[in-house]
Amino acid sequence: MKRILLCLTVLLLVAGCHGVVLNADYSQLLDETAAWTNEVARRAEVGRMDPNDMARALRLSADHWRCFQDARDGRGPEQ
Repeated sequence: MKRILLCLTVLLLVAGCHGVVLNADYSQLLDETAAWTNEVARRAEVGRMDPNDMARALRLSADHWRCFQDARDGRGPEQ
């Protein structure tokens, strides 16, 4: 639960940034990450997530954030 809240906090901070320009692929990835993280948080808050599912959801979110870090650092997507 704490991890999900942390993910949501980071997401809100990123969403509040101004001057960030994303191409269509990264814009879509950001939208998907935001939607997925919100859904995971909603399910966790009402106790409807198995711990294994929660771990997989957090891994997916972490992988998405890594894509943004790689783009920022000039690394292409892993093949």
